[in-house]
Amino acid sequence: MAYEDWRRQMSINVDGVFFGVKHGIPLIAASGGGSVINISSVAGLQGAPGLAGYCATKGAVRLFTKAVALECAQAKMNVRVNSVHPGIIDTAIWQKIPQGGTSALGTDILPEGANAVDANAIAQMAPLAYAGLPSDIAAGIVFLASDESRYMTGSELVIDGGITAR
Repeated sequence: MAYEDWRRQMSINVDGVFFGVKHGIPLIAASGGGSVINISSVAGLQGAPGLAGYCATKGAVRLFTKAVALECAQAKMNVRVNSVHPGIIDTAIWQKIPQGGTSALGTDILPEGANAVDANAIAQMAPLAYAGLPSDIAAGIVFLASDESRYMTGSELVIDGGITAR
């Protein structure tokens, strides 16, 4: 992985969350309180070959979320802060996995000439044996945004078909 790629992933996945929290929480608190939901990944809970940089960014989002949740609670801001950790979700991102590239360790990510990645084929590794849908993640986000989750802060909502249960 080139350092430029590392910095780009950090900028998007970590700096983006930082700025959202930095500028959003004061407004949420001033309006009487509410919920911040940061998007991480199961890759923020466990490592994956070929995804070292991505795992690092999503792990950072996970722990940043927990620390900010504690800070908001300590300051009595009435702002809950949680993270969502999707597993294999059937979206177009699977078509963006580079072919012929190498991981940070120099191993092939997807050999040159290989067919596009099929999310459902990969999802066979999950105990539920199918890929989730974007609506599965949306339902978790709606729950965390609602008063139904009023006693949750610093939590990780894992929506992964059982991948991390093993």
